[in-house]
Amino acid sequence: MIQFQDIDLQTFLSDYWQQKPVLLKNALPDFDAPITPEEMAGLSLESEVESRMVLQHGDTDYELRQGPFEEATYETLPEQNWTLLVQGMDRLLPEMHDLLTHFDFLPRWRIDDIMASYATTGGNVGPHFDHYDVFLLQAAGQRRWQLTAQDCTESNYLTGVDLRLMQRFEVEDDYVLNPGDVLYVPPKWGHHGIALDDDCMTFSIGYRTYRGQEMWDSLGDHLAETQTFQDLYRDPKWSSNLNPGEVPPEAAQQAKLLIQQMLDDDALLHTWMGRFATQLDQSGAQQLPEPLDETEKADLETFVDALQQSPGLVKDPVCRFAYVEGTPVKLFINGTQWDPQGASDHLIRTLANQDQLTAEDCADETGHKLLHDLWQLQYLMFSE
Repeated sequence: MIQFQDIDLQTFLSDYWQQKPVLLKNALPDFDAPITPEEMAGLSLESEVESRMVLQHGDTDYELRQGPFEEATYETLPEQNWTLLVQGMDRLLPEMHDLLTHFDFLPRWRIDDIMASYATTGGNVGPHFDHYDVFLLQAAGQRRWQLTAQDCTESNYLTGVDLRLMQRFEVEDDYVLNPGDVLYVPPKWGHHGIALDDDCMTFSIGYRTYRGQEMWDSLGDHLAETQTFQDLYRDPKWSSNLNPGEVPPEAAQQAKLLIQQMLDDDALLHTWMGRFATQLDQSGAQQLPEPLDETEKADLETFVDALQQSPGLVKDPVCRFAYVEGTPVKLFINGTQWDPQGASDHLIRTLANQDQLTAEDCADETGHKLLHDLWQLQYLMFSE
């Protein structure tokens, strides 16, 4: 876990998370980046990898380029003032995925992805604010970060620029980050990061943002799929002298009462939230592993024999696992409530909480059917 140094974890969670920024100096001591700028550039050539490039030509003159790129692209870049961004690094490299364990003091299902940024001296993506929480881990080199809480509104933006950048940016805090330093920035805080050398790499551990409309639409989909909200609307007591074209407040209150009764069903909402929290975005759904074909599959007995000879199982980095406490514990994978097939509550919790299952975890016979099915889908793979 990252080290909080001057504050403790509980103080961070109660006083800083989603409230105000904090710089965590030397949060990961002796940090060594698991990827090089050259390897990032190589990934940006691949069509299935989401990559971008930002070049600054003047104070407010920014150019956005979308990948995939070609090798020749890098031969024509200026010496300074450009940035390469690669999304979903935790899904691409196991070493990057392992970084997420340092942030397990927050729910894993809240994480969106890790974006890697490499910049030459002066490289930046402009002053902006986001609608999500982010930990900015300095992976190599140095970067200056300037922050502001002022004018973080949708109306404050530069026109004529492909990026959503802030026109007014009044610097309130100014930090220089070294490798291993982490800067936490909550939603709607302006931030502007400028590379101070040609070795600058920053890893952004970004968290999902949920808008009310998105959650409401998802809840509606859940109700429709499960057919669990079939209660009938009942009229209010009508007045004998009503207006036939009017929808009176009493009618809206009756609709509100019906909806409120559904919202008061904690079990229903908890089940929906388990599905919602593990739902894959479009990019994640496209990156799901291919299931084993008929020639690669094995029956349950053969699988269990192999499992007993294996150091364990590892989860595919794209998949999202979570559980909801209850009797029994409910398992959710990639937006679906999963049939545990008799797996013990302990194994379900372990499966959701850990990236890997040890040989001891896999020895739980109650879970062999579940593990077998997940292996055939390649949501679980044998550890090497």
